[in-house]
Amino acid sequence: MTRIKLLDKEAVNKIAAGEVIERPASVVKELIENSIDSGATRILVEVAEGGKRLVRVTDDGCGMDREDALLAFEKHATSKISGADDLERISTLGFRGEALSSIASVAKSVDLTTKVRSEDLGVTGTHIRIEDGRIADEGEVGSPAGTTIEVRELFRNVPARRKYLKSGRAELARIVDVVTSYAVINHHISFELFSGNKTLFKSVRSESWNDPILRILGSDVARNLIPITAESKHVSVTGAVGRQTVTRSSPDWIMTYVNGRFVRSRALSRAVNEAYRTLIPSGRYPIAVISLRIDPSMVDVNVHPAKMEVRFLREEELAEMLTDAIHRALQKAEEKESAPRQMKALQATELGVSEGDGKADEAAAVHGPAALAGPVGPVEEGTGGEVQRTLPLTSGRERLDLDVAPLPGGLRVLGQALKLYIVAEGAEGLVLVDQHAAAERVRYENLAKKHVSGTISQELISPVTLELSPKEEVMLEDWGEVLEEMGFEIYPFGGNAYNVRSVPAIGQRLESPEVVHDVLRDLFALGKVGTEATAKDEILKLLACRGSIKAGHEMTWKEMHDLLRELFACENPKTCPHGRPTTVTISPVQLEKIFGRR
Repeated sequence: MTRIKLLDKEAVNKIAAGEVIERPASVVKELIENSIDSGATRILVEVAEGGKRLVRVTDDGCGMDREDALLAFEKHATSKISGADDLERISTLGFRGEALSSIASVAKSVDLTTKVRSEDLGVTGTHIRIEDGRIADEGEVGSPAGTTIEVRELFRNVPARRKYLKSGRAELARIVDVVTSYAVINHHISFELFSGNKTLFKSVRSESWNDPILRILGSDVARNLIPITAESKHVSVTGAVGRQTVTRSSPDWIMTYVNGRFVRSRALSRAVNEAYRTLIPSGRYPIAVISLRIDPSMVDVNVHPAKMEVRFLREEELAEMLTDAIHRALQKAEEKESAPRQMKALQATELGVSEGDGKADEAAAVHGPAALAGPVGPVEEGTGGEVQRTLPLTSGRERLDLDVAPLPGGLRVLGQALKLYIVAEGAEGLVLVDQHAAAERVRYENLAKKHVSGTISQELISPVTLELSPKEEVMLEDWGEVLEEMGFEIYPFGGNAYNVRSVPAIGQRLESPEVVHDVLRDLFALGKVGTEATAKDEILKLLACRGSIKAGHEMTWKEMHDLLRELFACENPKTCPHGRPTTVTISPVQLEKIFGRR
């Protein structure tokens, strides 16, 4: 008796649908791509419960007649290609003919209402209803030209898939990503995303992508974008990249398009990052919107069912071309900005006044003579502005006799190595302390105690205003209760602006919009919201990391002593909150073996 059996058509369809339709955002993506291919000038997306209960996409495209509408739900039925040879020259976003069939096989119901664009007033629309993958109703209906597809109860008959979906807000954030990504490259189409009783995103038809970029990235970022262009025989590159002064804590604002298709390409992302390698700090990422028009025969979009991955025929050449284009654009912008500064300096020299004198006079006129004294201490990294701090008693290069209490265990600080490790000597041998890991442990335990006692919040002297992207606005609503418990006070300020009045007391002053925004982005990137202890613990770990001494910080002798004293007073001084060791001890025996004394 054979053990291998052919699966029935229903099972095959559900398995195949899992490759194409992973979550509600996949449905939105497939339907938007069909709308774009249909020549639509307006696309409306409506969702409920993050798309789990409802996804409805309406367009004013070319529409379908009754025969095409019925055929559209068949597996591999498509108008985009006619054979395998066409896969080498794909010019449309859709081409496999799997979307509607896959969606219908995993949803409770799908309603299609469509009407061809025609001057004949006698042309009527077609309505088809699919329930549990089968046609339940069809007929004529009055409707405007275009197509509306309504998907209800996604994955109702695939409970294993539905169980692994995120919260409604988290799924909605993914849908926002899809809609805004396509709105940028298809600026000739107006997009609107509606959820519940709120419009989350709306763009207008325009000649350039300036309007959608402004609505998505905000005015501060939009003002700091530089256009780029490059062209070769088979490829043309257009786009906009951020100045090196405008960066992100994650690479989520590197948007790449190939022939109008939003893709995630490691090669293109690496090329963008390479252009900024020596211009921005480690751990920061640039902002870039890159559009490639390339000969379809030189790119393979048939790599993955989701069509998010692509392969290029001459990947290295393409990456080098993109990096060079960004380099040139950044250099040209820098030269353009430096010219007025050089002219101002020259004019000041001719008048016998240094540029610094002019600035000093201006400062005195605005703030009074006290402004001429300058900041009391150095600029604190990451705050984006000058912050007064007490002057250090010593520099890291000089050792003075400090009036400090002895360290636990008779530990004696010898100095700092590589601006990363504190070197000390103790009874057990040579002790190396990772300054960031140690500070992270101290911050974590302090934050945990403040959280328990309800004193974690720190009111800002002056509130800061943030511009959030549509996706970040959705995430803020989802995180609101947790953020408040963790010390944030954030209020709407009109449009996409928000007023931040209090932040967690993480040990680093969060007083600039950039730094506060970065902390929120990092929290949102955790990808989960919950009131359980584990979720809060993850947030405390992230906040502790944010407020800790970073690698490359040159510590004073007092700072080193204070950190070690605080570390050894912790409940668990041996590891950071993430489990990495804070200290490593090299015994005299190990040292003797290293130097061949044993």
